[in-house]
Amino acid sequence: MDQFTAGRSDNVLYLRWTSGIQITHPAAVKAARELEVLSAGDNLPLIVEMGGIDGLTLQARLGMNAYRGFARVALIGDGPVDEVLAGFAYASPTSTRYFTSEADALQWIQEAEVNPQQEPAA
Repeated sequence: MDQFTAGRSDNVLYLRWTSGIQITHPAAVKAARELEVLSAGDNLPLIVEMGGIDGLTLQARLGMNAYRGFARVALIGDGPVDEVLAGFAYASPTSTRYFTSEADALQWIQEAEVNPQQEPAA
């Protein structure tokens, strides 16, 4: 079973974690490497669908927070557990927000393209 799927559409990167996965550092590194290939050197925004993940190791959290390869990151979840798991990302130097709908996440991403002023991570 694949741990995630990744793609690129309209200059936005997408990462969908498989439901029930425990995200480990090796899995996070594998995802980051695949997203680097998809970005083709461009600094693009990322939408992460995390609904249903079971957990995130400390090493994975530290690595994700240190990674600076995205313009901004929208985390999409479907409940309080996902929101708690997304809380790790607020320490990231990359502007990151949590959403419960892809439409809201995409709107936030597109607003940044129209008004590219730097904003502090939420």
